[in-house]
Amino acid sequence: MEELRRAAVAYYNNSCPDFQNKAWEFFKSMDTDGDGRIRFAEFNQFLHWSGYGFVDRNWFVHLDANRDGCLDFWEVLTLYYVLKTRGVWCAQCHTQLHGLYFTCVECFDAACSYDLCSDCYSHRNFSHYHSLFLDSFVLLRSKLGTPGQNVNMAITQPAQNEISSNSANFWLNALDVALSVANIAQTLAAGCSIM
Repeated sequence: MEELRRAAVAYYNNSCPDFQNKAWEFFKSMDTDGDGRIRFAEFNQFLHWSGYGFVDRNWFVHLDANRDGCLDFWEVLTLYYVLKTRGVWCAQCHTQLHGLYFTCVECFDAACSYDLCSDCYSHRNFSHYHSLFLDSFVLLRSKLGTPGQNVNMAITQPAQNEISSNSANFWLNALDVALSVANIAQTLAAGCSIM
């Protein structure tokens, strides 16, 4: 949650005064007794009235960074940021995805979404008609391409003894292959030739 809090504060600090005023209005709309602190009852009532019944009630505890039993403006700003930017859920177990997660590249390129938490993807606990998934950070970086990337590289799987003797290189190469495949898929989807 700390990383999300830092992101929310960074966006707030670099935003225009109009957005900053809207953030304060959001806080005041939750602060029904006007004391400058949001208690759990106010938090719960706001979520209920606003239609955010899907939000885990343990969020209050996670948002309360200083553990004083109330939310201040900065803690509510984090909630606002999460509600506006983190509406991503695992397609299999329906957990809200806050950090790293895996996205189907073909669905992403088609402007729809099929996302999985690390556990569901790692344990192959899903059924989907596409097979290429990248984690949320690699997917973003793959859209830029990587310097010196050779899209005509041969995609081979090393022998079992090579995997055990040089596991780190195998996984780095596998990641390079995933990035190359994502770039090839993007090129083909755009109607370009890779020849």
